[in-house]
Amino acid sequence: MINLEKAGFTLEQVKEFWDSVAGIYEKENAKVHAIHNQRFTEAVKHLKMTEPSKLLNIWSRDGGAIPYLYQTYSGVKIVNCELSHMMIVAARKRYPGETFIECSLHRLPFSGGSFDAVLSLETLEHVPEPQTFLSEINRVLKKGGQLVMSLPPTRAETLLKIYGLFFGGHGEGPHRFLSSREVKSLLSQAGFKLLLHKPTVYLPLINKYLNQINKFLEDHITISFLQEFAIRQFYICRKD
Repeated sequence: MINLEKAGFTLEQVKEFWDSVAGIYEKENAKVHAIHNQRFTEAVKHLKMTEPSKLLNIWSRDGGAIPYLYQTYSGVKIVNCELSHMMIVAARKRYPGETFIECSLHRLPFSGGSFDAVLSLETLEHVPEPQTFLSEINRVLKKGGQLVMSLPPTRAETLLKIYGLFFGGHGEGPHRFLSSREVKSLLSQAGFKLLLHKPTVYLPLINKYLNQINKFLEDHITISFLQEFAIRQFYICRKD
């Protein structure tokens, strides 16, 4: 069992940061459209839902995943949950017909077994109590339900700082990047069976040539140490 150090930040601090950058979030992500949206295209590859299904999109930000989800699962019912009030304001402008709920990441406002699947993209690293968050996701999932989660590993910290220096961006705010070993331990403790761990995006800029290199690296690097250099790690899990 891995005992994580105290995060050193609170949910309120996380909320304040993302409220402060909500106005530039879409603009900054548009500068890196392909790398930002890769999380959505990759996630829908791994979601396995029969329709009708109910999906919890937790840490939904400005709703960027929504069109990708509907493109693959037109009949899915999506419930979007977000910590930042200002992110929800932005999301409702983009998708006025969708459901957005402001909530804590330590306590989800749903009864047990409410969802067939949960999507959590780049969330865990911003949660002061990651074990609590994963246990809550497990609670609201139906038995056999699926969790598709992505986040950067520990070694991505330096790469993202260098990237921010040259390209700017909205910043990460309060966070703690976790190693894949830590994440796998947390998932196990929360009651999840890990079906697939897939490191993606070794080169943080994507065009048709770099995308081919990224794909080659994803398919051929199997050494755990080297996999930690991929800046986006996917974890596909099932609640048993």
